[in-house]
Amino acid sequence: MRRLLTGAIALSLVLVGLGVAGGPGAHGAKAGRNGRIAFRRYLNKGQTRGALYTIRPDGTGLRQITHPRRGIVTDEPHWSPNGRWILYQVENENGSRLFKIRPNGSGRKYLSTRCPRLDEAGRCGDGYASWFWGGKRIAFQRESCGTGSHNLIAVYVMRADGTKARRVTQRSATCANPHPKADGAPTVAPSGKRLTFERFDNKRGKHAIFTVRLDGTGLKRVTPWRIDAAQPDWSSTGRWIAFRTQEQSETKGNIALVHPDATGFHRITHGHGKRKWLRCSFSPNGKKIAAGRVPGSGEAGNADVYIMKIDGSDRRNVTKSRPWESASNWGPRPT
Repeated sequence: MRRLLTGAIALSLVLVGLGVAGGPGAHGAKAGRNGRIAFRRYLNKGQTRGALYTIRPDGTGLRQITHPRRGIVTDEPHWSPNGRWILYQVENENGSRLFKIRPNGSGRKYLSTRCPRLDEAGRCGDGYASWFWGGKRIAFQRESCGTGSHNLIAVYVMRADGTKARRVTQRSATCANPHPKADGAPTVAPSGKRLTFERFDNKRGKHAIFTVRLDGTGLKRVTPWRIDAAQPDWSSTGRWIAFRTQEQSETKGNIALVHPDATGFHRITHGHGKRKWLRCSFSPNGKKIAAGRVPGSGEAGNADVYIMKIDGSDRRNVTKSRPWESASNWGPRPT
């Protein structure tokens, strides 16, 4: 089931590509200091309006960052490495577009200046963006070639000001043919030399995590298709990729880890049809993980944001509220 960027509330697909030379830990980076957690809160039961918030890991200091009007969802936040910006996407009936904003809600900048129109309604499809560790570039997914089977969903990179976008995956694909695979929701290795993304295979009806070099070569699958893995995040040490399993299930799915060389796969949560874990994010120091979970502690069926150690222990509910809260991303303290 593809999560597309077009539509009022685009369920988008998240395709994870990861690759390293060497083995576990080959792409080390200086770990940051843990700061606030950004997440999206739906403001109505129909989930057609959603705002971004940040909160301290201890559950205090809740702040609202975006204030969307009716019919707008601001979603999928991602902190810059210095903690001074938050990338996010705006979803409405015309698709999804990328912005960045200061953590205090000021300085909003539009980044999808070259976003392609997918149909006569003028919809475009940029979203699920993440920062390079140096803070000068962005990886993201883009939809092009219109809707239906010919819609191409691929991973791109561009400058942090929204210019110089170029395609990384499916580079030879054209709008003349249908596209049985879709790539999206990339994240970047600490080295900045490889991307992770999730690929959906239409024939299998499943997702898997891949890695790839920035020039599109060296494509490597790091998770088995059977676990339907999605929405990865790379640890600051470079040793682990975290992701969610059973992407298409509405009632079950766990958080799991794997090394970038495809070894060491293991689940760190163990729900069996009683709960579903959502998008996850490593803390900047690499020792903890934030993730949404359904159900939370509020209204039946609504998600909350939790934190845990990377072995899944010491689990705590951070948001503990009635609305649906997920799409968490753990930011650093500003430098």
